[in-house]
Amino acid sequence: MSDTTYDPTAKQKAEAKTSRIPIKVVPAEVLKKPDWIRVKAGSPSTRFYEIKQILREHKLHTVCEEASCPNIGECFGKGTATFMIMGDKCTRRCPFCDVGHGRPDPLDTDEPLNLART
Repeated sequence: MSDTTYDPTAKQKAEAKTSRIPIKVVPAEVLKKPDWIRVKAGSPSTRFYEIKQILREHKLHTVCEEASCPNIGECFGKGTATFMIMGDKCTRRCPFCDVGHGRPDPLDTDEPLNLART
């Protein structure tokens, strides 16, 4: 990605995020995870979908979702989540993390109340 197409206000993930790091840290070949390590994210018999619905209703973001956490099914299923405050972007650009990078959006003045209600 060249700097002429770089938009600091856009949420950047994956290659869009890591391509601007001077030292390349992303492996050329992505290794496939073994089948035994894979888990199902959501199940109707847990609170997974209930938690997702509550988060959407209150316009909240979680590290679990933004970072593509493989344990999201376990946490949401038990009714827990790690909230990400002040938006869904991170100002850091850590290559090991899947949270989107970019200039933060204006703060949501209702976020503290929505978080407390949740």
